Amino acid sequence: MSSTNSTKFLDLFNNVDEYKQAMCAKVVDVIRTSNRLGMENFDRIMTIESCHDKINQLSERILHRIYQMKSHIQSSDWDQLDSDEKLEQLVDINDTLFERIASALDDADGLKQSSVSTVVRQVVIKPQLKFKHKIDNSTQIPFIPKIRNKPHAQIPLPMFMTQMNFESIDLDLLEKHPAILDHPYVNEITSFEPDEIVLKLGELHFPKTIEQTKCLFVDTIDTLKTMMDHIEIQSELAIDLEHHSYRSYQGFTCLMQISSRTEDFLIDTLALRDELSILNNVFTNPKVLKVFHGADWDVEWLQKDFGIYIVNMFDTHQAGKELNLPTLSLAYLLKTYCNIDASKQYQLADWRLRPLPKEYCRYAQEDTHYLLYIYDRLRNQLIESNKNNTEFLRSVYSKSKIICLRLYKKPIFDENTYKTLYLKAHKTNFNGSQLAALKLLYAWRDKIAREEDESTSYVLPDLLLIHLAELLPKDPQGIRACCKLVPELVEKNLEEIHRLLMQAIEKPLVDLNDVKSNFDECLQNTRSISSSNKHISTES
Repeated sequence: MSSTNSTKFLDLFNNVDEYKQAMCAKVVDVIRTSNRLGMENFDRIMTIESCHDKINQLSERILHRIYQMKSHIQSSDWDQLDSDEKLEQLVDINDTLFERIASALDDADGLKQSSVSTVVRQVVIKPQLKFKHKIDNSTQIPFIPKIRNKPHAQIPLPMFMTQMNFESIDLDLLEKHPAILDHPYVNEITSFEPDEIVLKLGELHFPKTIEQTKCLFVDTIDTLKTMMDHIEIQSELAIDLEHHSYRSYQGFTCLMQISSRTEDFLIDTLALRDELSILNNVFTNPKVLKVFHGADWDVEWLQKDFGIYIVNMFDTHQAGKELNLPTLSLAYLLKTYCNIDASKQYQLADWRLRPLPKEYCRYAQEDTHYLLYIYDRLRNQLIESNKNNTEFLRSVYSKSKIICLRLYKKPIFDENTYKTLYLKAHKTNFNGSQLAALKLLYAWRDKIAREEDESTSYVLPDLLLIHLAELLPKDPQGIRACCKLVPELVEKNLEEIHRLLMQAIEKPLVDLNDVKSNFDECLQNTRSISSSNKHISTES
């Protein structure tokens, strides 16, 4: 802290939270930029002399900073390390630095005990503990669609589905009625064709500012009814979701944003989780256009959490791809078409917080407030770029229909996917016991995550899992010593983890050639999945 400006954190920020949000925005920028670069283009980029020199200069600066911050790594030692060892060192340094930064921030924010008083950090109670219907993470029963009423149906919902009890579904019922697992709106989505009026050039009317626009926070039955009265008479709506996945195995939607041409709505989907199926009256109405940006996950989350489906959607992300825009993020569209600099600091926010801070609400509102205007601009551009032909525009609607047909399925566990983690960690020399430990811990982590309704990352982060499998600590205290910060569920299950590690030492994987022969195939699959899903991490 500066003695000349004691009210500012680092002389620049009003408080530690503001500093952390600013740093988070910087990290998001780096991730987005690196994703756009793409490793497949790296070798080609490095052939450009100016790029090659710039990247090498940056690398030297980064390493120099590392030497300054981590005294036990010396430059003379660094030159003798191979690439995997260097990566390992960097990962270790990164973990240590983040641990120190977190500790320093806690000190600065007054969150640690002092001799005068103790300040306790706010704890967010897991919202899913209050859900009416307990989340089923089991592997035995697949995800069962929640829909019990089907508005705007061409083909009615089977009678047995309208009478199903959420709590009494078993495998016998699924064998008797396999149609339970089908997409209930397949016919309505596939037969949908956009009206001719939306395939023509339209007038452009820039929306009022957020400050000038009425925004209703919907968290009661009464406010839900008020919103429904409004959106049911609209012909176009913009929609977005805020989702949480770190403290939940399957994740859950925390907030929904809906904007018409004149009003914005923020729906507390935690408070109204069991009431939102009523939105199917609008969301499946083929006469109401629903505009999303990057709806791949949104479509599945709506099904999973609320039994909501979409008929008649325009995905602005797909429109951007059709137009070959240089960047497909919503931030780019906001800047290009609305001259709005999107706030980035709340992209990694915890949307479970209640009450929602006003800054969170502003960020969420901005995501849909301008989206209908962006749709107008993209629609006209799609028509004009094809000499007033509607081919490009129809293509966007067709691709959006494919997204609407996505069907949510529970995450499945494949005991062999530990190999993908092994390859991603750039490990190539594990012995039989180490590989056995990796396989056992990988399966244990998934089991605990399902039982406790936590993400696998929360239960046991990837790097720590690899670390434990590599070091094979011989006792519970050794397990603790491997962790700079011992995860809650690792501490709770120390004896079980110790037992698994001893089992791996006693019964190593024998046929290593057979195990490692599949690794190249796993790596290729990982690259394909990463490439196909890359746009998801850059949409916002």
